[in-house]
Amino acid sequence: MVNRIKRGFTLIEVVIALAVFAFLIGGLLGFLPWSVEGVSKVREQDTAYGLVDGIQIELERMGFSLVEAGTNRLQGMYNAFDSPSESASKFDILLVARRSGGQVALEQVVEEASLALMNSNQLEEGVNQDLLTKETGGVVYFNLTENQDPISLIGFDDSHKELYPYSTRWIPEEERYFLIKCSQFPVEHRHQHHPSNGFLALQVDVQWPYKVPDPSSDEGFRRIPMKYRNHFRLPMAITR
Repeated sequence: MVNRIKRGFTLIEVVIALAVFAFLIGGLLGFLPWSVEGVSKVREQDTAYGLVDGIQIELERMGFSLVEAGTNRLQGMYNAFDSPSESASKFDILLVARRSGGQVALEQVVEEASLALMNSNQLEEGVNQDLLTKETGGVVYFNLTENQDPISLIGFDDSHKELYPYSTRWIPEEERYFLIKCSQFPVEHRHQHHPSNGFLALQVDVQWPYKVPDPSSDEGFRRIPMKYRNHFRLPMAITR
């Protein structure tokens, strides 16, 4: 009768097996941050898509005249003899929303800035505008009414932040994660605005992240330059 010798793994074999196992686990863990980041990007993109209804509601709340003035791009629209031309001052409406989405609020109206400036580390999207004097006469205010009631978030003071119904529109600056930039289509575009239209067509650019909390900053937030933001663009229109 032959005795069979039972052999186990040698120490060298165990060490090699553990090394291979550690190498494989280390490789898999290396993909974990990419997976987490990918899930976060998908979630934020879904939130951006979900802002469309909120954008439409806020533009309708603002009213046709304010949106038309706040996206001023053309001049000479009321001239019966010449076609409209590009205005020297082109405006953009800036709306903002929290990272969780839902509520959309008018932050300000700015003069359109060049792409070179937008890609820098400047702290503003453009020069804030208080009002527009219309070609046909009359003034449209962007930040405060003649009674000093806030129109945009720029027009808020501490009392308005707690005062209903203005408090329902207030979004702290460090929570303005999504920026929604609304502008008119350029001259000679098929969606170019004209007073005879019963609607106003807009180019809408949803950007994120716009502002993020930053405890090291005196303001408590940090503005992210445009070149580092994600974008979701769509056309939109409001009626008179």
